[in-house]
Amino acid sequence: TPVSRALTVSAGKMAVRISFDSGKLAQFTISGLVSGNNPEEVISKILEATQYRVEYKYNTYLVVKNQDELKPKPTEIMVQGVVFDSETGEQLPNATIYFRNKNSSLSTSANGTFGIQIPDSADAFLQVKYLGYHTLDTIINTEKQGDNFRLGLTKKMQTLQTIDVAGEKLEMVAQNDEAGHFTFNPIRFADLPNYGETDIFRALQLLPGISTTENSSQLNIRGSSADQNLVLYDGFTLYNLDHFFGVFSALNPYVIKDIQVYRGGFDSRYGERVAGVVDITSKSGNQQKPEFYGGINLISANLTAEIPVSEKFTIVAAGRRAYSDIYSTWLTDALLASKMAQAPPPVLPGKEVTEIEPEFYFSDVNLKLTYNPSQNENISLSLYGAKDYLNSSSVSERQRVITNTEDINKWGNYGFGLSWKKQWNAKSFTNIQAGHSGYFNDYSNNTVLSGDTGRIIRPNQPVTVNYLTNETNDLTDYFISIQNKYILNQTHQLEMGAALKYNQFKFYKDASTDYVYNNLENSSILYSVYFQDRLTIERWAIKPGFRVNYYDKTSKIYFEPRFAASYRTGNGIIYKMAAGRYFQYLNKSTTEQSYGYNRDFWVLADGDQHPVISSNHFIAGASYETKHLFFDLEGYMKTVDGLQEYLFFRNPKENKSGLAAPKPPTPGLSRFISGTGNAFGIDFLAKYETRNFTSWLAYSLSKATQNFSEINNGDDIPAQFDQTHQLKWTNIYSLKKWNFSTLTLYTTGQQYIESTSKDNNFNTTRVYNRLPGYFRIDLSANYNFNIKNVNIKPGVSLLNALNTANYLDIYIRDFDFGNNEFTETTLVKAQEITLNFFVNFRF
Repeated sequence: TPVSRALTVSAGKMAVRISFDSGKLAQFTISGLVSGNNPEEVISKILEATQYRVEYKYNTYLVVKNQDELKPKPTEIMVQGVVFDSETGEQLPNATIYFRNKNSSLSTSANGTFGIQIPDSADAFLQVKYLGYHTLDTIINTEKQGDNFRLGLTKKMQTLQTIDVAGEKLEMVAQNDEAGHFTFNPIRFADLPNYGETDIFRALQLLPGISTTENSSQLNIRGSSADQNLVLYDGFTLYNLDHFFGVFSALNPYVIKDIQVYRGGFDSRYGERVAGVVDITSKSGNQQKPEFYGGINLISANLTAEIPVSEKFTIVAAGRRAYSDIYSTWLTDALLASKMAQAPPPVLPGKEVTEIEPEFYFSDVNLKLTYNPSQNENISLSLYGAKDYLNSSSVSERQRVITNTEDINKWGNYGFGLSWKKQWNAKSFTNIQAGHSGYFNDYSNNTVLSGDTGRIIRPNQPVTVNYLTNETNDLTDYFISIQNKYILNQTHQLEMGAALKYNQFKFYKDASTDYVYNNLENSSILYSVYFQDRLTIERWAIKPGFRVNYYDKTSKIYFEPRFAASYRTGNGIIYKMAAGRYFQYLNKSTTEQSYGYNRDFWVLADGDQHPVISSNHFIAGASYETKHLFFDLEGYMKTVDGLQEYLFFRNPKENKSGLAAPKPPTPGLSRFISGTGNAFGIDFLAKYETRNFTSWLAYSLSKATQNFSEINNGDDIPAQFDQTHQLKWTNIYSLKKWNFSTLTLYTTGQQYIESTSKDNNFNTTRVYNRLPGYFRIDLSANYNFNIKNVNIKPGVSLLNALNTANYLDIYIRDFDFGNNEFTETTLVKAQEITLNFFVNFRF
């Protein structure tokens, strides 16, 4: 029997993966009975009469030529190529390529291209991995230097089609060698329990270290607020991530190709934020044939089209809209409507509570035009727009006073990015991007109090008082950036770049038509350059770097050193660490007494009233991987300086009834205060994956505090997103055309301010409390089938299957009415047991 045939048969019998050169090993034959205690012994006996031996690396038995048979060559050569989807032709960014010759790995560029310098030999073993695709093991001939290798990968499962996972693991989330870095597979998002829409950011909340919140798709990473994360979509910045009262995220999942998540310790390529980074790349479109796909559920409808205009030009267009304002389904009512509280719920004894019944709809659009002059060059234009409308008006009665609140909130995101990517040769890659993005939030609240004032004179005479407030916040930016990669030699890969960003913001807040708290408007320019080196030294991967920023509002230079390292052992363990300093020049200022959904607002740092935020990160951990198991443990500590809060008092002027309101404090009606913060904790991830089943358990133990000299006499106070315990357990099982999933969540309850008081100098005393712990189990199932050329995927999700009583958030407002003062507490209740149906399609 030819040795190549013997290895193929043995691989099947032993259920292992063997990589070898079939042509060369077919020249040798073997005859006889072969046995051994393990696969390596069996393979070694098969190879006894050849000039080859076996090594075990990357979960594969590699058949390589004996070292004494190799002819050493002192020179090195350059290998370059592109990794792409073999069906659609779409090039795949951030794919991982392992080089046995170098005992190292690299990632493809944002254009899917790569280049590396390796020892000059007759051939080189490559293993190419991309989440959601079959792993490619191949040997390429490097004798002809300058060849451009095309490495096509096949999807493990086509979106909305029958699953195909022959012989490989069912993957959804992958940990990278760098500390805090994860890659997500967007193909699997549709199989998770959901409220009707596949949700990107809710899936990211299932990672350890990212807080899960039912009423928000915001990403609170390791105790930080969501505004401290840099969220990039095709190079431009997204400032708001929520849709539908926080039920959905603001990005259409059907247009996403790649998601990179950094929970801290990120390298010098990224700046402007101090917590984490989510770098999203959208699809460039099918180059082979038109495709149309989307879905409809009980809340919204979605349609996406991929159209190849020519061999080099493609279009991707998508639109999504909730139709709850046109037709309200029972699921919409279940999500948004709740009856008025007739008695204080047991969670908040003694409080007067109003439960709101909001009205809502959202819409968003995506468009991407891509032109590929060659496989090494790419030009694209990406556009995005999203808008939300929320009406949280309500009526309540307490202490013989009727409260009628008209509460309207509109907000949205928009942006576009133009990029040009070029792989010049095996050594050099360039990415130039330019664009514009922005955010707007318009809020108005008109609360009318009517009833008995409780006065001794003229008792029981009805009086009407208006509390009117308006708030607007606008943030825009324009940017241009250049990124370069250059392979210096076998051990050094240099990255460098520069960026210019112009930001402008407006903030307006009034308490009535005749008094304005703030009317702020400002702009800034940020100049940035960065440099880093990726060194590969035997089992070490070291990445030192720095970023330098000049901010014109402060006329200062800010230096950000970064360092990361990992050490790969021979037994599957990777040790890793990262540290760095980070600065942020715009942030959201929190406020304790806003009633709308967007209670925070963006401001630009000026070095005076609004400080530049700074943070130091320290991360260390280890991971261990076997064929089916993966464990990851990271400890972190970070400090933050320049946090901001906004304190204000009610309008001191006489109201329309002629009743005098309390006198204001002497310094004024509003003030921005600044403080510091600390966060530390441990994040743990355990993952099990087989060909039909994937499960991961994420647990976080953490503590986050803040400190303001004006609050509680300078004592530490809990951060808004401080949650001591977070446990998230996710399971997905695929059986032929069926997909089943479960999701179990437990988190410590959210902190809230129970009561507050201020003196004339804005010194504030607060009493903090915590909502009860949050626990929920969700179930989901879907089925794939085809009718002619149309693939249909109906599914059902049972949310909060045990009907657990949970509370999400709380709003507190203080009112004075005549001689009466009272606090209105609006409690946001979590979803009760809810059944959801959806149908997705593709043709």
